[in-house]
Amino acid sequence: MTVVAYVPERPALRGRTMADAIRAEGRLPVGQVRRIGLQLLDALEAAHATGVVHGNVQPGAVQLFADDRAVLLLTAEGGAAEPTRTGDLLSLGATLFAAVAGRPGPLRPAIDALLNPPVHGGFDQVRAALHQAA
Repeated sequence: MTVVAYVPERPALRGRTMADAIRAEGRLPVGQVRRIGLQLLDALEAAHATGVVHGNVQPGAVQLFADDRAVLLLTAEGGAAEPTRTGDLLSLGATLFAAVAGRPGPLRPAIDALLNPPVHGGFDQVRAALHQAA
């Protein structure tokens, strides 16, 4: 699992960003978004456990690879002025919502858990909701 990768030049990477995939395909398949969500949740949990807050979780910061891996990139572009763990999770919820073009279907409980601040910090609750969406 790759937690966070700093990539000054994206062209060197194989694959494409989630933003590129959404532009090309529109709505991504729910199963793919579920797998991406689980990988990004693991990456954020590991980063937060070491005191690292990403601050810029969004489709353009998620690199997708043909082997079904998703890597959360740490870019120098944009991001929150004062990033927080809660902000990372809210942004993950918004990123997954964008990937399914606003129609979360079975991912709704997981996305709702990410977008509902009282449950933040509950990585296990979100992970369970993503697993149930299978």
